[in-house]
Amino acid sequence: MIAETVGAGLLHTLLRRFNKNAVSNTRHNPDRRAAKRSFNRMGQGYIDVGKDQGLDLNPKDLKVQLNFPPSDLSVKDDLRPYGSNGIDDNSGKYSIRVNPEADEVAFAHELGHVVSRQTPVGNTIRTLRDNPKLSTALGGAMMTLPGFAAAMEAGDDDMDTSIALALAASAPTILDESAASINAYGIMNRAGKRGMDGRQARRLAGGYLSYLAAPILAATAGNFLGNQLD
Repeated sequence: MIAETVGAGLLHTLLRRFNKNAVSNTRHNPDRRAAKRSFNRMGQGYIDVGKDQGLDLNPKDLKVQLNFPPSDLSVKDDLRPYGSNGIDDNSGKYSIRVNPEADEVAFAHELGHVVSRQTPVGNTIRTLRDNPKLSTALGGAMMTLPGFAAAMEAGDDDMDTSIALALAASAPTILDESAASINAYGIMNRAGKRGMDGRQARRLAGGYLSYLAAPILAATAGNFLGNQLD
């Protein structure tokens, strides 16, 4: 029972952080360190971090789409136009969608994704993450393995096993987000700026932690159900 309570508490914290991060990315008034004020400097940070990883990057090869959120936007709506990355279907260029009024750390994070996916390891991880069949299989494993493990392991002190299995099934997403966050930190520091302040560091960490919410939820629920069968 204690393990389930701890898991629920962690989930609640992660979801609160996710909601705060989502709201900060869809703001209407300019953040005091809004992305629109630092596009050029971020571009230089993107080049420098790429060089550190053996890449010859040019910001002009990126397609950056600036999207201003409507006043009636809800966190239940599609928030990807205000913070996401991919490959443009028409030009084949790496693309970024961002709200220019949001904190520049959100833009740095999307740039960090683009840097990562141009490295051999990062590209492999992103390919695995974007593979729909693999995503479906890993999603199924994330939902079922924690419960099976709890049912097979004697006693109720097995939450750590359930969480480890759920996180393993989420590995492509978590590794991809980890690399993007590390690159974002480097881009911020190499952009000719003072560096990331505490608020920006919390937002960057919050965005990453939000991706842990799903596996922790699956582990908590699966562990509870599995222990009922134990």
